[in-house]
Amino acid sequence: MRPSNTITTALLAVAFGFSTSAFAGAPSPAETIPGYSRDANGIAMAVTEVLPSLDNCVSAHEALGGASEVTLAIAFSVNKTGEVAELTIESESLPTTGIDACIEGTLSAMRFAPGTQPIPVQLPLTASARIDTVLQ
Repeated sequence: MRPSNTITTALLAVAFGFSTSAFAGAPSPAETIPGYSRDANGIAMAVTEVLPSLDNCVSAHEALGGASEVTLAIAFSVNKTGEVAELTIESESLPTTGIDACIEGTLSAMRFAPGTQPIPVQLPLTASARIDTVLQ
């Protein structure tokens, strides 16, 4: 065997060895990220935790020319594995600024404890981006 073949074979063996063992036994994100409880209090705590991100969504919406106040009807379920599923966002006039995608991404990041049945959640949201200035 020529030296270049030996080196190539050794590199392939090392790469194959790392690729098969690097993820062996690694926990899934659901196992490493602690979830909120599945009750009303846990869901309220999770939503409260993401409020700053939701505020960023509303601010971006206004910066893109959207109305300063937006009212949305948000519904989702917490599935058996503790993830947000079946998320819908409705409005009388859904803005085209991407606020719905921003909110969906934010809420989809929430995690809850696993359970035996899905939990339906309805979340009415009225938000406004407002800048208060004080002239002296």
